[in-house]
This record gives sequence, structure tokens and C-alpha cells, in this order.
Amino acid sequence: MPQSKSTLPSNLHILTVEDVPADAELVLLTLEAANISTICEVVDTLAACQQLLQEKSWDVILADFRLKGFNAYRVLELLKQSGQEIPLILVTGSLGEEAAVDCIKAGMTDYVLKDRLFRLPLVLKRSLQEFELKRQQRLATAQIHQQAQRETIINRIVRAMRETLVLDEVLQTTVDMVSDALQVNSCLILRPDAAGNMIVYNINQSASPEWQELLNQPCSIYAPCAEKLRQDELIIAHSAEELVQLGVEEIAALYRIRAFLILPLIYQQDFLGGLSLYQCDRERSWTSDEVSMVKAIADQCAIAIHQAQLFSQVQQQAKQEQFLNQIGRALNSSLDPGYILQEIVRLTGECFGVDRALLFAIEAGRIHIKNEWLANQQVFSMIDFNASVGDWFDSLERTPQDAQTNFVFHAPDYALLPPTPARLTLVHQKNVLSVLSVPIFIRDQFFGGLEIHTTTVHRHFTQDEIDLLQRIADQTAIALYNAQSYERLEQTIQTRTRELEEEKRLSDAANRAKSEFLANMSHELRTPLTGILGFSSVLLKQIFGPLNEKQQQYIENIYTCGEHLLSLINDLLDLSKIEAGREDLILESLDVRELGETCISLIQEQAESKGLQVSLAIAPEVDYCVADRRRLKQILFNLLSNAVKFTETGSVTLAIDSGKQPTSGAPSDQSSTTPYLPLLTAHSPFITFNVIDTGIGISPEGLSLLFQPFQQLDGGLDRKYQGTGLGLVLARKLAQLHGGDISVTSKLGSGSCFALHLPKYCKVSGGSKD
Repeated sequence: MPQSKSTLPSNLHILTVEDVPADAELVLLTLEAANISTICEVVDTLAACQQLLQEKSWDVILADFRLKGFNAYRVLELLKQSGQEIPLILVTGSLGEEAAVDCIKAGMTDYVLKDRLFRLPLVLKRSLQEFELKRQQRLATAQIHQQAQRETIINRIVRAMRETLVLDEVLQTTVDMVSDALQVNSCLILRPDAAGNMIVYNINQSASPEWQELLNQPCSIYAPCAEKLRQDELIIAHSAEELVQLGVEEIAALYRIRAFLILPLIYQQDFLGGLSLYQCDRERSWTSDEVSMVKAIADQCAIAIHQAQLFSQVQQQAKQEQFLNQIGRALNSSLDPGYILQEIVRLTGECFGVDRALLFAIEAGRIHIKNEWLANQQVFSMIDFNASVGDWFDSLERTPQDAQTNFVFHAPDYALLPPTPARLTLVHQKNVLSVLSVPIFIRDQFFGGLEIHTTTVHRHFTQDEIDLLQRIADQTAIALYNAQSYERLEQTIQTRTRELEEEKRLSDAANRAKSEFLANMSHELRTPLTGILGFSSVLLKQIFGPLNEKQQQYIENIYTCGEHLLSLINDLLDLSKIEAGREDLILESLDVRELGETCISLIQEQAESKGLQVSLAIAPEVDYCVADRRRLKQILFNLLSNAVKFTETGSVTLAIDSGKQPTSGAPSDQSSTTPYLPLLTAHSPFITFNVIDTGIGISPEGLSLLFQPFQQLDGGLDRKYQGTGLGLVLARKLAQLHGGDISVTSKLGSGSCFALHLPKYCKVSGGSKD
């Protein structure tokens, strides 16, 4: 059937997943017949599909539904994991209506039957248009959100100015909000000191350490613009050319400034300073909306400074928060260049399935093998091999000048090349059969090369494999450049690390002192409270005479409040002892059934009074566990009591099992927390106590409050459910002390499941004794 000329973009990048070459060729011919220009790659395995999705960006995926060993659903999973938002169109031989609906629901865009391939261009165009429309809608939504965010920042700054007279807080809030809203690298507020020098008083917290050094220092960037600013003129630069026109190119180069915006802070004709924004990562065209917003903020800042000056007794904060650089860049490997290069060589060898992979470098006019990977011990090593530059390039049938022009050497049968001394050495002593070698350039400087060898079979490397090795060489060059840069910064990083460790040591010491103080104070509070409870109990028994109704009511309230306060103090004491490392566990072998029945009996009466069903379910393979009897009962009683408290109708179940690996996974309509299980692995037995209820459930927002001290989901003075807010915190601390943890799965309005995961053979965490 003839097709109209397609309006699709040229050179569509299409990934075809098809295990029948003839079908793949037919798809390509159909697209060519429709005048659709494509760059197409065909794969027939999941591994190849995953690799190409990770390495390249695609416009569309065409996949058969049923392939050898997998189907289109697996391809859809790989597409979602890759993060690419592109259509996935089924091109299949047969597909029922019900199966087609299931595929569309799962996320596939459309489908075309192979006997109706004439529809493919139309379906392809429609699918791409739909995805483009969705992209434009997302862009429009983002723009609306950005505008709302900018309006919000002005309101927040004005509100902050009204709520405090501490000028530094107001100005710091301003620069932080402005830098976040406009995505600038640095935002400064400058104010004159007593000598008239413009000092940097505030800088956004996200600024780099280089900019942070300007804090409380004279600002040289301001000097060329001082006169215009004092005349209430704003200074604006969009590009490097405008920086030159303003005469600030040298200062801009020093701080790597690409664009800036500086506004004066003037109130009633008094010059109070300046608000300046700097873009260092790119040139920027400041829009009129942005300038207007910053001008409004600058006016508010001027008002705030003027008001602060009227209250001279209010001292400005002298210290600025110190920022710590994040240690460990967004790298998946060590900063050690030797380790990085060895990993690259290893992955290259394993990826290509060759016998030897190596990286060579030129040092002092000679070739040295820097890193090597061998498939097995039978492959001869070349790590000690070195040769002159001339001999080495002679062995590759090229010259050093060839390397400088990015020459790629490929020899499927290395022995067929004309013999030279260097080549004979590789053939006879190192068993080289096939060679593929690509050069490595670091900032246009020839460094060396990356090579792969076969020593058991001859191999002709495809153009795709050659291109892949070239890309790996490019990545190697980046890794080498980064490693060299990191080496130069190593001393700075070590200094910052020592500062971080010292800060951590001081913080830990403060936390320990706090916990010890709370533990001691809890002891002091519990002694008089015990007297209050004792005397009120005696009065309630009316041993010394009868009580009237009002007296008995008041004394019962005293006793109830005392019990509640005692429970709070006990929990606080236990929590403080654990945090201070003073809690010791007495581990013993416990009968799981006996333990479960005991815990159920403790809440039986409370549950029955509410009309709830209580049940105990124990898996057949669960017989005993090793734990502290009192503490384990305390954990389970706390979880069961909470389940009864928050369940109005239905049931509460204690289900005990083992053998299921604890995870954070939950159905899509449920919320869950992730357990921290440092001692639980797939090879260590463990036991899980599941407390399941049909209660009110927990919202996703509520989960973030769980296990936080003094936090309750039912907050406020009129809350329906009473409690101290320490029970779950203490339960989790005790679980972690056993080497386990507690996780939660819940759906609002449908109940919750609190799962206590413990190693069957407990290893105590935190210094307690076995």
C-alpha cells in the first residue's frame, strides 16, 4: 500500500529487538519505502539490548513480542530501567486482542502485525508525536512551576523580614532563596564597613568553597562597578563580550564568571550595599522578569538593613556556618588511578571476550605496559614487556605520526603481516593471534593506547566492536584526566577529611554526654515518682478511711498520670542507656511458641474489650531463637499494643516465620520503610515476627515520622490515641541492638504490618554481651 511522505525527523535512531533476521530486514525495508531515514541496530538478546540502552540514546524501540528466551515485557523492563522516555512498538506475528490490551496497559505504546507492516510508518509517526506532545506538556508544567516558585520566594522573604529583626538571618535566607530560585552559582550581599570598603556579609550556602572564602572579606568584583551602583544603576552582563565592555574581564576570569547581575541596595537615597548574582557554569541572558524579581528583593533587603540599623543594640551574628565538601564525587570507582585503569582494562577484556587486554603509555621515549588483564593463567603476561617507540609502532604496522591522527590498528591474523623483530616477539613469545588497538588522547595529547588480543583463536572484530573500543578509550582518557586532577587535589581532600573527622568526633562526644545526662536524670526523676505512685495506691485502697467520689476521682487521675509519666521515664531511660552504649543483653535460647503465646496473652483482654480477634500463626520450621527474653517481649508487646490501640474493628495477628529475605518492596498501592540489616544476609538464618492489623493504616507522609522520638501520627492536644512517642523508637533501638531491625508496610485505611527481623543466632550490636 503506498504511503504519503513522512514528516518524521531524519535519521531516526531505532533499536530493533528481533531474532529473525528476515523480519528485521523487512521492517527496515518498510521504513525505507515510506521515505523514513533511520539509523537502526538489531539485537536478539536481552544482554545486547540492555547494553545498547545504556550506551546510546534512541528515538524508538521496535520489538517482537515473543523471542528466544524472553518476550517484549522484559524489553519494556530494560527500557524503564534505562530512563529513556521513548515509544516501544510491538512488531509481531500474531497478538490477540486481550494480549494487546495487556501490553498497552503495561506501558507499550502500540503494536503492528507483521502481515500488516504497511501500518508501521503511520503508527511510528503517531507514537513519536504523542511522546513529543507529552514532553511539551511536561515542559509547560515546569515553566508554570518555576514561575510559581519565583513568586513564592518573594513572599517567603517578605515574611521572614517581618518575623525577625536579626538581619543576618533575613539576608542569609534571601541569598539562599535567590540562588535556589534562579539557579545561580553564587549570590552575595555586600555592605560597606566603617572604612567604606565593600564587605561580603552573606553568601548562599550552596556556593563553592572558593566563593565561600570571600565571606567577611573586601570584594574586588565590586570596585569597577561602584560608581554606577551608588547612582542607583544596576549592572548586568549576559556574556563574555559584555564582561569585556564593562572592564571586568580579568576579575571575571579569576572567579570563572560568565554572567552576572548586580543591583544597589538603596533606601531613602542612602546607599546600603549591593545584591549580586553570578553565573559561572554558562553564559546567561537575564530576563526582564528575573531582573524585576531581583529588584523587588533588593528593595526588601534595603528596607531590612535600614530597619536593623535603627535597632543598633541587635548584634549581627559574627559566625557563618561552615560548609563541608562532599567527599566522594559522583564516581563509581576509587580515586586511585591505578585501580581505575585496572578496572577499565578488566571490564574491556571481559566485555570483548578476548584473552588479553592491556593499556600502554609512552614514558621517556619507550612503551610501557601500565595495566593488563588476562583471561586465565595460561595466557602469557606482557606486563614486563617494554620497547622503544619505533619498535612498538612497527609491531602495529604504523608510525608514531599515525597515532597522532587517531589511527586504529586491526589485524585479524597478526602472523600474516610482514615479519619484524617486534612482531615476531609478540607472535612467538606472547602467542598473539589477533590484535585491535586504539590510541588514547588526554586533552589532545597522545598518552598511549588500549589494546585487546586473542591468543587461542583468530578473530575479526566488527566495526561496531572497533567503535566500542574507541569509546572505551575515550572514557579511559576521561578517567586518566580525572585521576590526574584528583591527585593534585589529594592534599586538599585530606585536610578537609581531617576537619570532618574532628567535627564528627566532637559531635559524637556531645551526643554521648547528652545520653548520659538523660540517663542520670531519668533515675533521679523515677525515685520521687515511685513515692507518688505508692502513696496514691495506698489512698485508693482506702486503708486509712473512705474517700468521697471526687477524692477518689482525683487520686485515680494522679495514679494514672504517674503511671504514664513512669512509662515515659522508663522508655527515656532505656533509650538513653542504649544510645550511651550501657545496655547489656542477656541472650538465651527461647521457645518461639511459648514467647508468642505469652505476648498474645498480655494484650488479649485489651483486644477483646474492643471486640477484636487475636491470633497467633507460627511457621512449622520455626522452633526457637536466641535473644534477650525481657527485651524481645518488650518489643513484641509494644508492637501488639500499638496494633490494638489503632484498630477499631477486625483483627490483630502475630505471624512468625523465617526464610523470607526482608526487603523494602511493597505493592504499588502501599507504603513501606526499608530495614537496616547489617547482620542479616542471604546466607544467615533469621526469624521474622509480623504484627498485622486491620487498623487505620499509615500514609506515606506518616511513615517518615515513624521511629522518631516524641513523634506521633495523631498529633495535637485533641488527639484520639494517647502515647509517649517513644515506644517505636525504643523497639527499633532494641531490635538493632540484637543485630536486626523493624520494617513497616502499610496502606492508609487498610491496616499495617510491622515486621521485626532478628538473626536466629543473635550477634549483639553496640557493645552488649552475649
